[in-house]
Amino acid sequence: MSSKNLPLTGLRVVELGTHVAIPNATRCLADWGATVIKIENAKGDEWRVIGKGYNTPCTDDENPVFTMQNANKKLISLNVKSDEGMEALFKLLETADVFASNVRLKSLKKLGLDYDSLKERFPKLIYTHFTGFGYNGADAERPGFDKAAFWARGGADADMAYKGGYPMNPVIGFGDATVANAILSGILAALLGRERTGQGAFLSSSLYGCAIWYGGIGIISAQELYGVKFPKEYMDPALPFSHIYKCKDGEWLIITVIDHDGRYERLCRALGMDEYLQDERYMYIENVKKRKEEFVEIVKQHFLQKTSDEWTKIFDKYDVVYERIAHFSDVLVDQQAWDNSFLKKVRFDSGRDVILPTNPVQFREYDEPDYRITGPIGRDTSEVLEEIGYSKEVIERMHKNKSIVVHDKEGDII
Repeated sequence: MSSKNLPLTGLRVVELGTHVAIPNATRCLADWGATVIKIENAKGDEWRVIGKGYNTPCTDDENPVFTMQNANKKLISLNVKSDEGMEALFKLLETADVFASNVRLKSLKKLGLDYDSLKERFPKLIYTHFTGFGYNGADAERPGFDKAAFWARGGADADMAYKGGYPMNPVIGFGDATVANAILSGILAALLGRERTGQGAFLSSSLYGCAIWYGGIGIISAQELYGVKFPKEYMDPALPFSHIYKCKDGEWLIITVIDHDGRYERLCRALGMDEYLQDERYMYIENVKKRKEEFVEIVKQHFLQKTSDEWTKIFDKYDVVYERIAHFSDVLVDQQAWDNSFLKKVRFDSGRDVILPTNPVQFREYDEPDYRITGPIGRDTSEVLEEIGYSKEVIERMHKNKSIVVHDKEGDII
């Protein structure tokens, strides 16, 4: 246990999770002081090898993609299909406040790890489950990664792209990470409720449900009642002053002005469009809707008259919300990110320093969390089992009969 002053010190979490959503939520709990015990099988979480597709190492001494979701956790390996492995899991649950899993419900029921099987034995347990599509309907048991259940089925792939182009293909894990925040909120709410009632709770979230929630404005406006058509043409943004424009130097800027009518004069002056200051065709958003393409073309041509650096100075002067359209590589050298500790250099056992994102929630009254990197499958198995009463002899026997996997500090199976 860390000696740091952190808000969730003393909380114990057992994670039977893979990939991103559940591990990302429990990673936050670990950052905030909870003891999170991540259970893997002998082959390990499939997410351990996802970095191969992104040109990042997937070794025990350097696995940055896997580390992002699983830093600061205790890594153990149990064979939950064996009697001794399952017994060890139940002993862990006896010490746990939270159990979190994304294993499919059918498999959990078969193992006796579904909520109905556990709630009487562990009445104070916060049971957290994550699915692709929810529990009801024809697709309840379908597998669902974020690119499929969140982005594709939720409408974002097609309708966040411009009409006539390819559907958007987001970086993997983005949708899962948004779901993780919903799961995390539910866990914290359930823990707060337990303080009041003394009772545990079952909570769940899904990729598809979160996709609908986060894409709500698009889904609301697309109904026949309102008639908004997606995907949009570039020349048909919802708001011309909340759009992306190309500058003289070939760079792109986005301006985000929501109140067209109230900010019209300020934007006209900033863009050098003084001749349109009193033009009622464009002053009011209801009028602009009738001639949106011609107005976007006017704004587009004004943007092309100055470089991105010139525009940023002007927009700063007029207090216009804007940003350059950045690349992921730009973020790595963005001083704003470094000044606020949104990025951190982490040294892996390989000896290399790697830049990793940090937990975006920061507490002023608590210590900065550690960034303990991940390691081999079963790295902490012996330590965790000893903490709950297993002897070294029993641990050795369990390893020999393949109920557990144990590694030493060098990553060798003992």
